[in-house]
Amino acid sequence: MMPKVITSTELQKQTREAIDYTRVERDVVIVETYGRPMAVILSYDEYQAYLRYKEVQEGRQARFTALREASGANAAYNALTEEEALRLVDEARQEIADQLASGKA
Repeated sequence: MMPKVITSTELQKQTREAIDYTRVERDVVIVETYGRPMAVILSYDEYQAYLRYKEVQEGRQARFTALREASGANAAYNALTEEEALRLVDEARQEIADQLASGKA
């Protein structure tokens, strides 16, 4: 089904008809001014569905941003040489051994 297209002048004269169309037909009305789409009228149910979709997309974007940040932080570790990584492991082991020996662990 093709969306209904009306001009802003027609909308002024036929507001109720445009609203009824979106509700009954479950389709959008595109409002044009000077031949260019300027707004869309849609049913409240469709609007709610759009808001849910937008919320999911924003959550998804936030998760990707967090992953990118973690990746950037992790890149510093990937720059370690094998010797540096082994040294850090040895330091961590020694720290744990010292804590166990002192009774702090």
